[in-house]
Amino acid sequence: MRADLPFGLNISAVERETGLSKELLRIWERRYGFPQPARDAQGDRVYPPEQVDKLRLVRRLLERGMRPSKVVRAETAELARLLEHMHEEVRRGAASIGSDQLLESLGQGDLGALQRHLQGELVVRGLRDFVAEFLPQANVAVGEAWFTGEIGAWQEHAYVEQVSQVLRAAMHALNQPLSPPRVLLTTPSGEQHGLGLLMVEAMLRMAACQTWSLGVSLPIDDIVEASVELGCDILALSLSSSFPLREAGDMVALLRGRLPRATQLWLGGAGSTVLKRLPEGVLRMDALAELAPAVDAWRASHKA
Repeated sequence: MRADLPFGLNISAVERETGLSKELLRIWERRYGFPQPARDAQGDRVYPPEQVDKLRLVRRLLERGMRPSKVVRAETAELARLLEHMHEEVRRGAASIGSDQLLESLGQGDLGALQRHLQGELVVRGLRDFVAEFLPQANVAVGEAWFTGEIGAWQEHAYVEQVSQVLRAAMHALNQPLSPPRVLLTTPSGEQHGLGLLMVEAMLRMAACQTWSLGVSLPIDDIVEASVELGCDILALSLSSSFPLREAGDMVALLRGRLPRATQLWLGGAGSTVLKRLPEGVLRMDALAELAPAVDAWRASHKA
């Protein structure tokens, strides 16, 4: 598509506006025929406003676990209807866990009330249900509130930090003897979402696993080196839905090939659910509740 006087954003601006990488935009252009940028006098891509608007919708749907193949080719109006339907489901889910008070605290910027609400939910539910039942729905509700503009980015960050503090304090209070498997937790380079990783660590610590967390966005070389040096039995990797699908598949295959054979690779997060084929020695967890049975299975297979 060409225009004599193209009007819109260049690819760097679209990347900033939508959170979709330049590489991903080019891949979709070749694979799905969308987006279809114009070209300026220098031959550089220029994306019309209506395409940028659609890309924003696509990104929001990807964040909710939709696959690119299902949404990139769809019409903008269809995507908007799908997003609204998902929004209604989120509202119903939020009501089921009583998250109105949580969102109200965030909306008012009352972080003290937010912390008290989280602590109260932890006390009433216990750590296991707090992590496996309450937080997944609360996270979605907060993310939806941010997407729709009900809260700002700083409030979403404040929520993540408050939840992280509550989880770390609760794990510290467990104070139980730890035993194998020894689990290393991290995310690969470019993956900045760490709350899911912390939730996984909490579930593993409740199963009395020895855990080490290296935080987010670690290069593969460092992941492999740490796995070897620490003698870990399992590498737990978290991928959000924003992590590029093609990169995820290549990264998992490369990492599996470089890890010691005895080290299992466990994957979690919305970004891992789209991987159709997994190498031998790679286990995907689609829900936090699957972790405890997986730990039990590992222990049963490694009895002396």
